[in-house]
Amino acid sequence: MQYNYFPGRLRVRDPVFRVEEIRAAAIHAVRMLADDVEISYNEKTASILALYDASKVNVGTLKPLIPYLLKIEPKVRFYTPAKKQDILDGIRQIEERIAQGLAE
Repeated sequence: MQYNYFPGRLRVRDPVFRVEEIRAAAIHAVRMLADDVEISYNEKTASILALYDASKVNVGTLKPLIPYLLKIEPKVRFYTPAKKQDILDGIRQIEERIAQGLAE
């Protein structure tokens, strides 16, 4: 999985996003990060691009998500349909962590 980050812009690229359920779950999780996030998906490159107001997202609050991303990354890298539910469960854990952070 390839991540490109610049304040106000996040692109995540991987063929696993061609799986509609995984793509929808990932987009939902990213939408939770900011109210005004604009998200687009490019089928050709299998990438999700999120544009947001960098002043409204504290990068420090995103650091606790790294262990969750690292946990699902090997399943994404060597994706097979049998790993789909594990990836969806990992994204759900990320969503729960985001929700906890937003509630604090």
